[in-house]
Amino acid sequence: MKRALFTLFCTLSALAQWPTDPAQNLLICDHTGEQALPKIVALSEGGCYIAWQDLASGNYDIYLQRLDANGVPQWEDPCGILISDHPQETWLTDWDVAADVSDNCILAINDIRNGSDRDITVYSIGPQQEFLWGADGIALSNNDGFEPDPQIEPMDNGDIVFAWQEETNIHLRRLDAQGADVWNPPVITFTQANGVSIPRLAEADSGAVVLSYLAQQGTSFMSPRYLYLRKYDLSGNALWNPSGVPIMTISGIGIQMRPDVVYDGAGGAYSYWYDARGNVHHVYAQHVSAAGTAEWTANGVQCDLTASELQMSPSAVNTGFGLVIFYQTSNSVQSMGGLEAQYLSPTGQANWNTGGVTISPLLPDEHVFNVKAFVQNGNYAVFYSQYAFGSAVNTLLRACQLGEAGQFTWSPTVSDLCNVASEKGRPDACINPLNQIIAAWPDSRTATMDIYVQNVNSSGSLGPLQDIPPLVRIDSPEDGAVVHAASVDLVFDVDHFNLGPNNREGSVLIFDNGIAIDTLQQDGVYSMPLVEGLNTIFVELFDLNYQPLVPQVVDSVHVTSLLPEAYFTSPSQDTVIVSAVNSVTVHFAVENFILAEDSGDGHAVLIVTPPQFGMPQNYDLYNTNPVEIPLDLFGNYECLLFLVDNNDQQLDPPVRDTVNIWFSEVSADPIPDLLPADFSITATYPNPFNASTTIEYALPTPAHVTLDVIDITGRNVRTLLDAEQPAGQHRLTFDADDLPSGLYFVRLTAPGRTDTRKIVLLK
Repeated sequence: MKRALFTLFCTLSALAQWPTDPAQNLLICDHTGEQALPKIVALSEGGCYIAWQDLASGNYDIYLQRLDANGVPQWEDPCGILISDHPQETWLTDWDVAADVSDNCILAINDIRNGSDRDITVYSIGPQQEFLWGADGIALSNNDGFEPDPQIEPMDNGDIVFAWQEETNIHLRRLDAQGADVWNPPVITFTQANGVSIPRLAEADSGAVVLSYLAQQGTSFMSPRYLYLRKYDLSGNALWNPSGVPIMTISGIGIQMRPDVVYDGAGGAYSYWYDARGNVHHVYAQHVSAAGTAEWTANGVQCDLTASELQMSPSAVNTGFGLVIFYQTSNSVQSMGGLEAQYLSPTGQANWNTGGVTISPLLPDEHVFNVKAFVQNGNYAVFYSQYAFGSAVNTLLRACQLGEAGQFTWSPTVSDLCNVASEKGRPDACINPLNQIIAAWPDSRTATMDIYVQNVNSSGSLGPLQDIPPLVRIDSPEDGAVVHAASVDLVFDVDHFNLGPNNREGSVLIFDNGIAIDTLQQDGVYSMPLVEGLNTIFVELFDLNYQPLVPQVVDSVHVTSLLPEAYFTSPSQDTVIVSAVNSVTVHFAVENFILAEDSGDGHAVLIVTPPQFGMPQNYDLYNTNPVEIPLDLFGNYECLLFLVDNNDQQLDPPVRDTVNIWFSEVSADPIPDLLPADFSITATYPNPFNASTTIEYALPTPAHVTLDVIDITGRNVRTLLDAEQPAGQHRLTFDADDLPSGLYFVRLTAPGRTDTRKIVLLK
């Protein structure tokens, strides 16, 4: 029967879209065996990724599917693609999934592929099923400790910050979009006297991240746990108290409690949690300023003062003017359950009376759980599970939305995403740019647990949007891209907004660093001029009167333009007399341009025009290795170096350099060796460099020579040479793979003589 269901789904999946009936829902996977612990994240165009653990093989494998904005699966297999089939112990740990700024799916998986110690592996999967960090991901950790709950926080610049607990320690690690470490050293690790736990992350300003965690206060399993926040900048430096900003430092936070944190939009953060101080469960919140100071009542503001009522398991959102927080409620013996909400002002005052707003009253056996809050189209929405009437097993999935004053905005006030009374696993939910909440959950309505999804619109309706708001999206270049040209192809899409000449609704304006560059009436590809250095490119929709839409419809990327350079490094003068030789070696450097035969930006061309009657010689150069030019005619050899793109077209504007070599006949006895006139470092190329650079130096006489690399503090980080050297020109390669980016100095030393040259390492 399960196979028949699977075959039917394969046939119908291409026609799937968001259902309008809460009794139907959208089936994502019905593999044999149960599916568990789904994770869902929204994409910029309105679709989503759904990941889950799948027991079809007998192991909890990781699967992933992508839906478009209409709820249609985008990958051929309707049950998604296999990400990992490494052995799992899913009942012991949790995992995390997120989407980065380029709509790549980031997964942090805790498994036992390396034995029983449960290490963490992270993956980046592109929208076209690309395994961007390799088929087996990147080992985030590899140790003997227990690491139960990795956390992911995507950053606006394309980086991803990970946090996880290992026994009594917390680790943080930051990777860029290519999976390379950003911090040096790569991992921040800390603990306190009796251990730390439950890390939670929130992206903050200027690439910073805020971390929430608990610190154990004794050696007993039941010892109190205190709550702290830390903040780290883009480079991993602590911005607040490096020992943590104390948030809650009295007894009350138990082992089952999971405090969380949200950014406040102004350099600070809101921390929220529930605890059992005085043996009564209540929800609390605290605001920490941009300076790292806890501003509200010590140990938090109690969100709800209702007598004889317990509050638990909150979820909160920043409104821009405070904090809206939703939470479960129950009577003192927990035989009745409900759902309430509170709005705390920027000073911690209750805006929705001291008892909050009741969404679901206390009802026998209809407890609420799995609460998740969202800002939805300017209002405040909550998704939650609730036991079906008369059952402590079967659940319903619901949502509700409140306005600024705490009023209900939907009619009916509660919308059912799923009204099938069935046993369900833990759901997950997200919100997309179309203001649709999308939930995914395991559901046993047909047998074992299968994965279902459902959306709810900002109006409270289910199914496709009837009036989809305009959307503009930059597809290329990627945010944070570095280009080696004075322009870039800007590729962007405009949806649900008519830019055409007939019945048009407006135009799209393109800005660079706040200056309007052009006005267009169609999307597609636009050749975008760049200024050298950082370019902040905005693409925004404007109406027929050239006024921005309300709300604004805009997308942006940051692009750095580093203009290419190509130049000769040796010979370094326009005219060089060469005699008693039959060839000359030409050295050159290329900067801000990647030479490669099958990829990169293009290649270099060297044209050598000999004296009269000689035929020009052409060299296609895919690296910066020196070129030996034969000399067989006396006279002037003109050397022209220039860069071409991958279509063999010269760059616009041209990037070129010339040097003239004069080859003259020797009238006297020939000189056996043309020795350098000076003791010097003659060239470093490329410079700046990534990973390695070539250093050339000249010795007019034999000498014992040392060649050292010095950092900006004066510390000798590498001795490249310490030996006797003959007179003449010399060359060696400096490999800097293990050194951080920065400014260094190459120092050549011989008895009584020293020469130094700057080099720049960029990774």
